[in-house]
Amino acid sequence: MSDAAAGPAAGRAELRLAGPGTAAPGTVPPPRPAAAARPPGAASAWPAIPAKVADQLRPVLPALVEEMVAEIHASVAEYARPGDGSYARAVRRGAEEAAHQFVDRIADPGASWDQAASVFRRLGAAEASEGRSLETLQSALRAGARVALRRLTGAARWMDAPLESLGLLAEALFVFLDEIAALSAEGYAQAQAQVAGELQRRRRRLVGLVLADPPAADEAISEAARLAGWRQPRLVSAVVLSGHAWPGGPVPALPAEVLCDLDHSPPVLIVPDPYGPGRRDMIERGLRGLRGAVGPPVGLREAARSLRWAREALSMAEQGIFGDRPVVHCDDHLTEMVLRRGEDLLDRLEARRLAPLAKMAPARRDMLAQTLLAWLETGKSSSVASRLFIHPQTARYRLHKLQDLFGDQLEDPDARFELALVLRARNPGAPGCGARAPGHNVGPGAARVTTRP
Repeated sequence: MSDAAAGPAAGRAELRLAGPGTAAPGTVPPPRPAAAARPPGAASAWPAIPAKVADQLRPVLPALVEEMVAEIHASVAEYARPGDGSYARAVRRGAEEAAHQFVDRIADPGASWDQAASVFRRLGAAEASEGRSLETLQSALRAGARVALRRLTGAARWMDAPLESLGLLAEALFVFLDEIAALSAEGYAQAQAQVAGELQRRRRRLVGLVLADPPAADEAISEAARLAGWRQPRLVSAVVLSGHAWPGGPVPALPAEVLCDLDHSPPVLIVPDPYGPGRRDMIERGLRGLRGAVGPPVGLREAARSLRWAREALSMAEQGIFGDRPVVHCDDHLTEMVLRRGEDLLDRLEARRLAPLAKMAPARRDMLAQTLLAWLETGKSSSVASRLFIHPQTARYRLHKLQDLFGDQLEDPDARFELALVLRARNPGAPGCGARAPGHNVGPGAARVTTRP
């Protein structure tokens, strides 16, 4: 409830407690509820104290406030700051409002609660802005209540009121303490929500700057990172999530150092140091239940490039190209992704190099294409047999057939490379592959031929 340090925060506590409608420069006061009267149920819970008691207590209020302020400074170390006028004024403002509102409630239990409610909500909000727990303010409220109870006990000797009024006053004091503590907690929660919302907005803005293409200025990123409390890493990976699970679906469960913008289309994350120890497992655990793609690690200013690759990988994953893995890493599938970039040219290359298989039945074409790739990758008929789980004699028979079909191509290094290229491209990630018949379903959207060992 203070602004202890000099600088931009100076005067904050004093302004926050200056009454309804005031706030520190650049801050937004906590929103007030639609009905700002007394707390619900306060009138019914308030003891029936004779109204004349209030008139007898008003003369002692100045001395009571002084004693309350002294007790709070003595018992709550966080508020005992000699020489800091803003803290002293904030404590006094709270003590005065509590004392006067308590006596006003005795005189009229239905009196307006607006001003007191505003003050104590502001007290709670100030505690949140200072980064303290609510326990500090609650300790101060209890300290003030102890002083008030001692004063009320002493007043019983000279007040012109029935003896039972003392018990009612003590009961009223505890009811009042509960009410102002609840208001302070409400203001504290509202301020925390505002701080969290502002931090989230800053982090989303930082995500936009980091992923901008062309890159944002270094100064802009550095300032946004400072405001978001984010340490700039050397390397980052952009992560793209499938948006089909939103809203209401699972959300990423990742550390605060991972920037997140789920409102982005598609939802994106920025993961610092993605290949550090344990980082891959952290990503996999944090994205459980989600489908996503992790772009390659790049420098911070190249994050847009990582994002482009992650988007492409997610598109391929959603087509089933990488199997049923929910989270794919671009660096695990670089060959497949590079080949996809040349889809049209691969179609032409396939039509030329796999022409000898074009007129065969699909099952036989798949079998020979599978065998050819296994041979191109291993170079031995025995290795072909073990890879495809077939008898060595069967492997030799198929290889003789391929020699008859492809002839000199199998002796030409360039032709062998192109054959391996088109065969791998049509079934990425699998040992062996199937080939499509040239001229049939050729094009970027054509169905892949499946193979079975």
